[in-house]
Amino acid sequence: MRERMRIDTLAACPRNHGPGHSEDRPDRFHDGGRLLLAMGTLFMAALALSGTFVNVYIWKAEHSYIDIGLFNLVTFGALPLAFLCSGFLASRLGEVWILRAGVASLAIFFTILFLLGERGVNHVLWLGAFFGIGQGLYWFAFHVLTFDLTSTDNRGRFNGLGGLFGSLVGMTGPYVAGYLIVHARRLSGYHVIFALSLLLFGVLLALSFRLRHRGGQHALRLREGFRFRADPDWRRLWIGTVVFGLREGVFSFFIGLLVFFVARDEEDLGQYGLWTGLISLGAFFLAGRVVRNALVSMRLMGAAAFLMGAAALVLLLPVKRWTLLLFGGATAFALPFFVVPFGTMIMNEIDESAASARHRAEHLISRELALGVGRIGSVLIFLGVARHLGSPSSFVGMIVCLAFAHTIAYMLIYKVTFKRRQAAG
Repeated sequence: MRERMRIDTLAACPRNHGPGHSEDRPDRFHDGGRLLLAMGTLFMAALALSGTFVNVYIWKAEHSYIDIGLFNLVTFGALPLAFLCSGFLASRLGEVWILRAGVASLAIFFTILFLLGERGVNHVLWLGAFFGIGQGLYWFAFHVLTFDLTSTDNRGRFNGLGGLFGSLVGMTGPYVAGYLIVHARRLSGYHVIFALSLLLFGVLLALSFRLRHRGGQHALRLREGFRFRADPDWRRLWIGTVVFGLREGVFSFFIGLLVFFVARDEEDLGQYGLWTGLISLGAFFLAGRVVRNALVSMRLMGAAAFLMGAAALVLLLPVKRWTLLLFGGATAFALPFFVVPFGTMIMNEIDESAASARHRAEHLISRELALGVGRIGSVLIFLGVARHLGSPSSFVGMIVCLAFAHTIAYMLIYKVTFKRRQAAG
């Protein structure tokens, strides 16, 4: 899950990035950057604790692939729409208030699950809407704030640390949640983890009032995020993001379900998350270091994309615990070497000139729409397989095909050169 970042105008946001900036260590970020990193980690912890098991919760109540697909379809549809609305509201409310609104929407989502229990899954469309709106509002604000509070000198390090801390909470959250679900007797364990997520969102909301940010305000001009003819590099990255979303859509929920189907136990699913998260933790640490070398970073992206596709081939064998562990371990190791430089490339492309940086919100909305197109397409494929085929082997075949999406995305973006726009005013 997710790479975000900085600046409105050079006049409004000078290159030293505020107090605390170190001239001798340009890769350091000031207090606002550190606070944002802590908030991002807390957000990931709240989602890791409960988000991993939301789809399992829906499955156990209805045993319906269609309900799972519809929940994720609405989530991925609402997310970019919320992103778009945030762009119009940010000039009036500010990014920090958008972030708070996103946290509040997610709190409503988990409150519904907590209060309604199993009856909540009868409203998968509403649940998906709140889940998508909350994430869309939050990630828009987080992207813009990170863009404003980092620079080309430290953006790769920020992404690497964000991935590192995200992996740390991402591996411990599902493990703790799985243990609580199994040992707290039936579905009551789900109420415990939903309540814990609500508590973490409350802490995150309180921390947001310590964040000080003043971005330059301007009217949103969406067309600035779609100037593909003026900037071929942005066109390559945009199309690459669509393809990237094709994999991430289904993989974000179905792999966890697949592990649950084999293990038949939430605690085992939590242990799987612990195993893959431990590998991802080390990989993000390494990726955050190598991303500073553009040539090495690009080569590792290609190798990682190929490895993620090749690793899925093991699922063509009978799907057992060892095949899922092998697949999960290889993917967890390779993914950071793709997403860290990919996210940094996108932000550096936006930051390549004063004109493009001034319209960073428009570019981030454009990017999120591209990601949403890919994710929605992915879930529609899943729904088509569920409705017309529905056999375990057909789902595995779908997973194997989508696993090579990152390889195609790499082929689209490896020619990005970061040449300055000729048509940017």
